[in-house]
Amino acid sequence: MPLSDEIPEWKALRDALRDLVARAGGRAAAVVDASGSLFCTWPVEASVLPLAARFLDRELTEPRCLALRRGGRLLAAHPAAPGEDSYLAASFGGIYVLVLWFDGPFDPDFQKARLRRELPRIEALTAALPPPDGPQAGEGAAKQRA
Repeated sequence: MPLSDEIPEWKALRDALRDLVARAGGRAAAVVDASGSLFCTWPVEASVLPLAARFLDRELTEPRCLALRRGGRLLAAHPAAPGEDSYLAASFGGIYVLVLWFDGPFDPDFQKARLRRELPRIEALTAALPPPDGPQAGEGAAKQRA
């Protein structure tokens, strides 16, 4: 089941990312997971894909992915020089990472506080997303036990 505005949970997550970008004065935001899957972005356009790919290559290397899957945490602030990606990222829910990109340098302490306030909402919205393969995708184990 592709994610679209027809799925209210996905629209709510996308709108939360849009609001975060606006309040933070950011450029874009995304939720990714430790396997490198891109769950949701704002804006919803192709320009975010290269940002996400560079972030994944830089921050979600195999040791970090493994650490996340084993309960580790990720908090990365990269207020970059001109010409580099400038972002702040924080993990949540065991395997997910919220990434917020900026057009240039930013105040890491101020934006970390903002991200800490937003993470519970983003986590709840991410957890509410339906399974990508449809509503019955997770029922196999439950049916076998019955």
